[in-house]
Amino acid sequence: MSYSVELEKLAKDKQKAREIVKEILNFGVNEQQKLQIIYELSLNLETVGALKSINEVLKLYRKTINKDEETDDNKKVLKPKLIID
Repeated sequence: MSYSVELEKLAKDKQKAREIVKEILNFGVNEQQKLQIIYELSLNLETVGALKSINEVLKLYRKTINKDEETDDNKKVLKPKLIID
């Protein structure tokens, strides 16, 4: 793939991402919801280093409901949670 084709694809991907963000913001999300969305998206990253780095930063700002979501010795502890709607 040529350099210009790669740049064009990258530009289209970024534009689509901006449209997705705009749609999310149209829901009227608050700050904590934005952080939660970023967290949920980060869990789907294929690059483990990026996932860990992003979650490390999010720990500084994200409020958790369950203490089970917090880390123990830098290892993620995931336990079943009761979700009440």
